[in-house]
Amino acid sequence: MNDWFTIEQIDADTYAISEYKHWEQTHCYLVCGTDRAVLIDTGLGVANIWEVVGRLTALPVMAVTTHVHWNHIGGHKYFDSVAVHNAEKDWLSVKFPIPLSVVKSNLMWEPCEFPCGFSIDDYEIFRVRRKEFCMMGIVWTWVTGS
Repeated sequence: MNDWFTIEQIDADTYAISEYKHWEQTHCYLVCGTDRAVLIDTGLGVANIWEVVGRLTALPVMAVTTHVHWNHIGGHKYFDSVAVHNAEKDWLSVKFPIPLSVVKSNLMWEPCEFPCGFSIDDYEIFRVRRKEFCMMGIVWTWVTGS
């Protein structure tokens, strides 16, 4: 079992999935409903967060992005589809505003013991194809990995 993620159960249907071993200490939240679940953010992407989510719920999971920063979208690659706010859709489909070299430098800024199998040389920024939709009066972009 990969011990990169720390799982904390908040209540019967809610979990915090954290990456405490990295200086960013990213936190993602899994909220399980009766028919489906939502994962809020997907972390750094240095370990497979989908495997953790799959151990916590058998429900279909939609990943939702709070904002498109590298430490919130890294694990998007493990999901078939994610929701991204329309105002930030171009960051994932046209041009991410920070060069990959800077993202990699930020990822490695403070030394840590990365999970087995992680290679900074193979790290990529998540890229997408997109389809827009409206939810709660906000235009979101449903994206799938390319």
